Amino acid sequence: MTPRVFALYVILNIIWGSTWLALKISLDYIPPIFGLGLRFTFSAIILWPILLLRKPKISLSSTALKVYFSFSLLSFVVAYSLTYWGAQYIYSSLAAIIWATLPIFVSVTAHFMLPSEPLTIRRLGGGLLGLAGVSLIVAFQTGAGETHFVGVLAILTAVMLASGPNIYLKKHHKEVDPLHVNVMAQSIAAVVLIPLAYILKEPSATIWNSTSVLALSYLAVFGTVITWTIYFWLYNYLSVNQNSTHGLLPPVIAATVGWVYMGETICMELLGGGLLVRSGFYLIHSQQFPGREGI
Repeated sequence: MTPRVFALYVILNIIWGSTWLALKISLDYIPPIFGLGLRFTFSAIILWPILLLRKPKISLSSTALKVYFSFSLLSFVVAYSLTYWGAQYIYSSLAAIIWATLPIFVSVTAHFMLPSEPLTIRRLGGGLLGLAGVSLIVAFQTGAGETHFVGVLAILTAVMLASGPNIYLKKHHKEVDPLHVNVMAQSIAAVVLIPLAYILKEPSATIWNSTSVLALSYLAVFGTVITWTIYFWLYNYLSVNQNSTHGLLPPVIAATVGWVYMGETICMELLGGGLLVRSGFYLIHSQQFPGREGI
């Protein structure tokens, strides 16, 4: 991993680690589908001028269209909607830990879809270690009072659905431009979600104030424009298994930021969990020994 790739990977994780708090705040004022639709609408409005300045020829081949629609509908529309909806019923830290299972689902699915990325002992072990680490970190923060099974099930389903488009994109990433995927997928998501929000009469329930505007702006600019641009770009340099580990580090970052800036108690769970996450990160990103490609 080059310094540039590593730096962008770190930036991606730091921002995504902070978006869970912004998401939780936004849900207090903006209903889930409407908030998500606005998030992708504003992001697409920012990204389209950048795309047009490059004077690109946007690929509309059958493969490219399948990539655009699969990522948009399965990941941005369905998976994100389930995440927004489920996050209303559970702690943001618990939502983050559920998304930390993404490397496991990606490793298993990639084993069948990408011959170049078989499920290895290192990858499976790394995913399980990372999941154990974030579980340990947030265990002492997560109370049972806000832990509703329906919220957990919704977000777990979202993670499972999101693994497929990630692998399909990796399979065809040389045939589509990362910026094209980003702009097209978000635009399609906005076109689907905004009308759906009006059908559900969510806009009338929205409370506009400085807090809701700030939370939505942060999610749109930092949590969508910047993060997804980096994420799609990283597909050119990381395997789908490596790229999926972005789910492991944000919960750790969130817990650390809470200790530094909010005076939350640091304990052995944070130290031990951080060690497990770093170990999982190393296993997934390290090279497999020759002759041991499969599990």
